[in-house]
Amino acid sequence: MRIYYSIALLSLICAALTAKQPNVLLIMADDFGVGNINAYGASKELVRTPSLNQLAEDGMLFTGANTPGSICSPTRYALITGEYAWRGPLPFGVVNVDDPMIVDTDRKTLPKYFQELGYMTAQVGKWHLGYGSERPVDWTEKLSPSPNDVGFDYHFGLPQNLDDKLRVWIENDQVWGLRSKKLSPYAKSFYGGQYVGLDAPQRERESADRFLAEKAIQWIRTTHRSHPEKPFFMYFAPAAAHHPIVPSEEMRGASDAGAYGDFIQDLDSVVGSLIRTLEYEGIDDETIIIFTADNGSDIPSNDPNRPENQAARKGLEANGINRGDKHTIYEGGARVPLLIRWDGKVVPGSVSDRGLNIVDIYATLAEAVTGETPTAAEAPDSISFAPTLLGEEQQQRPAMITSNAAGLHAIRSGKWKYIDGLFPEGAPDHLKRHFKPQAEPALFDLETDPSESNNMFAQNPEIVERMQRMLDNIRANPTRP
Repeated sequence: MRIYYSIALLSLICAALTAKQPNVLLIMADDFGVGNINAYGASKELVRTPSLNQLAEDGMLFTGANTPGSICSPTRYALITGEYAWRGPLPFGVVNVDDPMIVDTDRKTLPKYFQELGYMTAQVGKWHLGYGSERPVDWTEKLSPSPNDVGFDYHFGLPQNLDDKLRVWIENDQVWGLRSKKLSPYAKSFYGGQYVGLDAPQRERESADRFLAEKAIQWIRTTHRSHPEKPFFMYFAPAAAHHPIVPSEEMRGASDAGAYGDFIQDLDSVVGSLIRTLEYEGIDDETIIIFTADNGSDIPSNDPNRPENQAARKGLEANGINRGDKHTIYEGGARVPLLIRWDGKVVPGSVSDRGLNIVDIYATLAEAVTGETPTAAEAPDSISFAPTLLGEEQQQRPAMITSNAAGLHAIRSGKWKYIDGLFPEGAPDHLKRHFKPQAEPALFDLETDPSESNNMFAQNPEIVERMQRMLDNIRANPTRP
């Protein structure tokens, strides 16, 4: 009998040691606030998000997720590095189309972390972290460094946004389908600049996300079927709901919130197609599925006829009750949805109000997969929330920083949010002028005033002093000692 139990125990140990680690499908939407999903309160009479609702029912919904920046590049940088972008490469603004890669190829990124664990890795969709090493980038040549040099085995990318001046795709380290070095500039993009006219297939805006989803699905299927013993990490970054708002022909008119609602439903459909692929391949129950966004929704103030404003007039509150939107220092810019499904590990239908930051995904995935967190040198600002995800007690997150497009910082600690109103060194004058109203020192109690309507700065000098010390300390030192 002892021999029987010993053999059984040995078998269990061997099985545990040889068990395949979970796949990871990480989806980061573009400019997508918490008020766009039914599971977060969006009315089904305006917009319908069945795939994201189901993801919430099957996993955990987080109500306190913040981004490190209220604009694209800083959040995407922090996601794969575990470091606030303002510590080095990006104290303000975003990466422009012709800017070089801002991720240091020598650092251990999240995809490199997975590669070392034996994972196959891919990034499909919006990149917005630059290519090459020179400014301006020569798009007719090989692009080095590229996402392949920071940990991705495969990359099929949207360089900046849906209607950037390139209007082409990037595959690994070159323009996809490039036929020659000939340039034929033509027409103008949504932003006013002329398209470069590279001699390569031009993106179709209305079908872009579905096309990207097909590329991601193809990679998942091929990778799983050719290497079933290997787990994979897929970082999928759709273009929606960043302007221009261009819903697909199939979805146009399907919502009751106009084109913006249709575009949201396009995104939901794309998410559903990826999850159905995992189900078809029989691997959904061994995959961690994450949905989040790089910042809150953009609600343009310069044109009441834009689709986002039309949707707002119909009653859609894209950023929920939160003040402000993309670019701003307020919660509307930093508060985002976060849904995580992990069958057998995460309690279905659970909700967490833990305050966390998207920079924390690096350490969280590392701990979820290996039981250990990365070193402070690898992910200096990333704090794992894996215990919370798995239903365990966890102490409050240390203070976190969120920033706006001009590099203003807000620090969050418990219920308090403090803005010192100081622009970073080198911030250009036009940004300072534009964001001057947000540079007013402010203190908000987010428990009693989630919409940041009551500035308590003058009444609480002791709290302000304490928050300032914390902010200065984090600016000078990594979050993780």
